[in-house]
Amino acid sequence: MNRPTTPIYVLKRRAKELSRERGIPLHEAQRLIAKQEGFASWSLLVSRPKVASVDTKITSLPVSPADRAEAIEIANFTFEKVFNRIEPDNPAATRALWDAEDYVDNRWLDEEMLPIDRDYALSLIEAFLVHHVIDLAVQADKKSA
Repeated sequence: MNRPTTPIYVLKRRAKELSRERGIPLHEAQRLIAKQEGFASWSLLVSRPKVASVDTKITSLPVSPADRAEAIEIANFTFEKVFNRIEPDNPAATRALWDAEDYVDNRWLDEEMLPIDRDYALSLIEAFLVHHVIDLAVQADKKSA
């Protein structure tokens, strides 16, 4: 039985991005993602739970290179989503202040939060990055004033 190699929430996000990039319906993008993952259809992919891995908890900092890379990807994606929603007054200055690596390395997790479920930790980026992006927009406004 095949199992997805990537968390379902990441695959859903990739399908939405692919749909927007190519201008195709979401169901078509989902079908393409499913085929890339080795499944005949999207419904078969989402009905197969991911194999529990030994490394499902983050127990120490810094995080593994693979977890860091995924966190940076999620942070950049979330930044763009929030950036487009808030429409900052100084978009170029706000973008210049954004540093996904710094956010992941210095703001995402701290020792007091450990151990933490890996997927939950990654979801915290999407939950709390909005406040950081708003802070960056405010900083950009202050610098331009």
